[in-house]
Amino acid sequence: MLNWLSSGVIDFAGYVSPFLFLIDVLIWFLLVRKGTNIKKNRKILIKTGIFSLLGAAISPLLIIIISGNLFPFLSSSWKTIQKINSFAMFRSVMLVMFKGFSITGGILILAIVLLFVLKDAKKLTFAIISPFPLFAALARINCFLKGCCFGKLYNGIFAVKYPPASLASRQHYAQSMIPSRYVESLPVHPTQLYIVFSMFMLYILVVIMNKLKIKKNITAGTVLSGYGSLNFFIECSREEPQVFNLMTVGQIMEIIIFFLGLYLIFKTKEEEISENGN
Repeated sequence: MLNWLSSGVIDFAGYVSPFLFLIDVLIWFLLVRKGTNIKKNRKILIKTGIFSLLGAAISPLLIIIISGNLFPFLSSSWKTIQKINSFAMFRSVMLVMFKGFSITGGILILAIVLLFVLKDAKKLTFAIISPFPLFAALARINCFLKGCCFGKLYNGIFAVKYPPASLASRQHYAQSMIPSRYVESLPVHPTQLYIVFSMFMLYILVVIMNKLKIKKNITAGTVLSGYGSLNFFIECSREEPQVFNLMTVGQIMEIIIFFLGLYLIFKTKEEEISENGN
């Protein structure tokens, strides 16, 4: 992560990550623009974006609700908001909120909105969904630079250690595994990089399928099913709380995304999800 440059003394990632995320969104927008008429469909696209953003923001609350910590969370959040008395404090609160956004929750709500909720949105499914693996790959690079979404303890060849005061160090200290949060974390799985590699491979597959003129419903369905299945297995090496000691909330969403992909492949016609019908 970027904070390695200062051994955690300066939060480089906090300043750079928002710009990287904006670049990521811009790349996705430009790719979507190639597949649809932005001006003609601007209202549908805006509504879809709002729904997906809300899904990305709200989905992590499932963990809090299931764990029974909703009221303590709301109480502490209100106390934090009341303490905002400067731009620096406002920025720090926004960064904490941004870290809570879920890419998986966003794509799940996005797919549901496109396929079942908004009228006339289904025809934009291929244009919006097909570039998503590239967006997810770049977003996870951002996660790696920030040090969030880290994996379980791991001593293998790909193991990484996070700098002092990182999220990993804080968690390992809270679990009494290291003497202080101001020392390096223990070695863990670089789960963010696993996802980066798998999403780049998935995007390359999408490009190949487009070159071979594979039906668009099959390509878009492959994106969703591929994202769901790949992330489900990578999640096994990630440090996340489980629901009923079975699987994480993320894995539950990924199962749903996988079946939405199958729905696109087997139940949807190509012309239904393609604005140009070709």
